[in-house]
Amino acid sequence: MSRPWEKYYTEAAKTFDADNMPHSTIVELINDAGAKYATRSAATTILPNGATATINYGDLLEHAKNFAVYLRESAGLQRGETVALMTPNCIDFTIAASGAFLAGAACTNINPLYTAPELEHQLNDSHAKVLVIIDMFGDKVDEVIGKTGVRQVVKISLLDFFPPMKKLIIGFVLKRVKKAIPDMRSAHISFGQALMAGGKARRGGGVDVAAYTAGLQGSDTALYQYTSGTTGRSKGAELSHTGILANAHQAQTLIGHVRNPEGDTTLVILPLYHITAFALIFIIGIGSGDHLVLVPSPRPPSNLQTAFENFDVTVFTGINTLFAALMEEPWFDRELFKNVRFCGSGGAAQHTEVARRWEKMTGIEIYQGYGMTECCGVMSLNPVGDNRLGSVGIPVPGLDVRIVDDNDVEQPIGSPGELLFKGPTIMKGYFGRPEATAEALKDGWLYSGDIAVMDQDGFLEIVDRKKDMILVSGFNVSPNEIEDVIAKFDGVVEVGVIGIPDERSSEVPMAFVVATNPKVTEEAIIAHCRESLTNYKVPKRIVIVDEIPKSPVGKVLRRELRDMVPK
Repeated sequence: MSRPWEKYYTEAAKTFDADNMPHSTIVELINDAGAKYATRSAATTILPNGATATINYGDLLEHAKNFAVYLRESAGLQRGETVALMTPNCIDFTIAASGAFLAGAACTNINPLYTAPELEHQLNDSHAKVLVIIDMFGDKVDEVIGKTGVRQVVKISLLDFFPPMKKLIIGFVLKRVKKAIPDMRSAHISFGQALMAGGKARRGGGVDVAAYTAGLQGSDTALYQYTSGTTGRSKGAELSHTGILANAHQAQTLIGHVRNPEGDTTLVILPLYHITAFALIFIIGIGSGDHLVLVPSPRPPSNLQTAFENFDVTVFTGINTLFAALMEEPWFDRELFKNVRFCGSGGAAQHTEVARRWEKMTGIEIYQGYGMTECCGVMSLNPVGDNRLGSVGIPVPGLDVRIVDDNDVEQPIGSPGELLFKGPTIMKGYFGRPEATAEALKDGWLYSGDIAVMDQDGFLEIVDRKKDMILVSGFNVSPNEIEDVIAKFDGVVEVGVIGIPDERSSEVPMAFVVATNPKVTEEAIIAHCRESLTNYKVPKRIVIVDEIPKSPVGKVLRRELRDMVPK
């Protein structure tokens, strides 16, 4: 395939070389950042009430080294074993992840909202030996720990780095008043105790932290990142140091010229346990000396008010549903976004109408990207200065792209087909799943499972996932297309579309809608759809609901929508 998109590349993108990056491992990145940016603010945990705690890069590195020593000398972790991180966005995450890498371990990120069975599955599937878990969900440990191979549990708190008095007061409210912190009966150690143990061992001498990762290669596994599990049991994509660093570097070559060379203030809204935030915010942030303002939970959107008011945010990435919700907040003000240099969107389809309203209200464009866990993050991104709403942009440098039909025949420009990628960021495979790996990876090509169309300039549009296509009388109908139309109706906050069985047409579209206006009715939405969609694309049923089921990064969970269909 020709590469017409390269004319939109920056000079840095044109010279991208995965074999010539600033760092060959994440360990090198962490050590370099700690030395180079020692006095810069590295991470801030901010609570909804505006309370904050901050550490600089020098302290982050020292804490990470202490944790690495604890893992190896006290917890008995061996090189290459797995550390599971089940935490929301907070300072502890940055230290624990960094410390695990410095210890020569691999990490696996776990959604803190996972149920006990989901937690048990990932701990066992990833062969985790140490679990770092937020105290708010510590009761789940009691249910599963005896059925896993975990040898040590480390309990963290959002308040670990807050001043003692503030920690005491807020902690009392959370545990005694709001009952938000359950008791953990299983044996565990606090994060503070772990850091103290590691620090004591370092001060005693005879510990060489660098020896833990001597000889580490970029091809070695850094992360077992589990897929969202929207269909079937989640699988762990085995990602290398090179893959993660290359993906971060790819993104930087496309947007680095608009970022602050002295470090950005990055509002971290997307969860760091998801690959998008891990590779494209955490890894990029450390490498650039950014100040990461960490929001433990962006829901409800009012949780973000104090972050925007107290920090001059210059970079942030969100999702379509978040942008839509923010614009409905009474405190939402254009002035809060005056310093923003880059605003990205990922994890779910960005509705064009929402992006237009956002730009009108803030003066800032939303640059949509597209990616997968299996490629360490981003695969395509709209280039700065050439933003095309509705498109997921152009392939990032270093990736080869194909669009093929069901027989693997390459499709011409403008014709839909499955999107395939090949390059340095593609996963090593699904951990312990050779059959699933063989299905997703063929001759080095990652079969995305997404249907895409490329225009003559190389810009990609994701039509939909293969399995989400609605087949109406032989015609393929994209749920995303219908959702984008319904989202334009005044008063619609969220929408999810699925196909339901129909005797005459095989399937017909059905929409679930969250609305703030009583004028949003089934009849009104269907009439609105008829103005923009051919008849077979118009939903035959509309259900008004309180909430659309979504994954942690905002993807509509169509499987759960199907369970909500009225009988």
